[in-house]
Amino acid sequence: MSVIEVRQVSFSYGPHRVLEDVNLSVPQGDFACLVGPNGGGKTTLLKLLLGLLEPDAGSIRVLGRSPREARRRIGYMPQHARLDPLFPATVLDVVLMGRLGAGRTLGGYSRRDYHLAREALHQVALADLAHRSFAALSGGQQQRVLIARALAGQPDILMLDEPTSSLDMSVEQELYDLLQRLNQRLTILLVSHDLGFVSQFVKTVICVNRRVVAHPTSSLSGEMINQLYGAAMHMVRHDHEPAGGDLSHHV
Repeated sequence: MSVIEVRQVSFSYGPHRVLEDVNLSVPQGDFACLVGPNGGGKTTLLKLLLGLLEPDAGSIRVLGRSPREARRRIGYMPQHARLDPLFPATVLDVVLMGRLGAGRTLGGYSRRDYHLAREALHQVALADLAHRSFAALSGGQQQRVLIARALAGQPDILMLDEPTSSLDMSVEQELYDLLQRLNQRLTILLVSHDLGFVSQFVKTVICVNRRVVAHPTSSLSGEMINQLYGAAMHMVRHDHEPAGGDLSHHV
């Protein structure tokens, strides 16, 4: 069963066409990665799926509904969390934000909200840090807390925009291990530039460069990558450095 259906979607920012005639189907339980050059439309497509933008043409269905109607069933982790580091928020405070809008009435958090927030922290292995200051955590821990915030809303789909952009390699590995475990019960869609690393974990690669083409990870080839990025590229594993240590023009 497909949880995301995109049909003949186009989108422009003013006169600038970003996405054109996009068709995409994401099956339930998929772990998919949106890749492509800067400005190719990856984040725009994610925002369309979230209902934050409306397409100029075409249709989008998420979990059988419009993106706006399905938003409560989507957990979203933005690329840059807008949290003031000076604001005295604990880890639990941040995760509880994921319960806002989840069918809550006016007033404080309920006992159920606290239960689900603590359960989300348990899923990301940070339950013992619930009362620690969020600002005092490492970058990798903060990313896990933000994933827990998305999980607190009990989503069916988890969407992440560049979740490892500021992490070192070992922490990145741990984060993808976590996402693989979550993928056992959630459909996951993430944006990443790091195709060489993320291809070890995902099932589907969705190439976005104005138009969109999806491939099983196993079928991705150097020719496809060259067509996507418009230059001579090679996909390399980060734990193997090319001869001479030159990483330029590698994905």
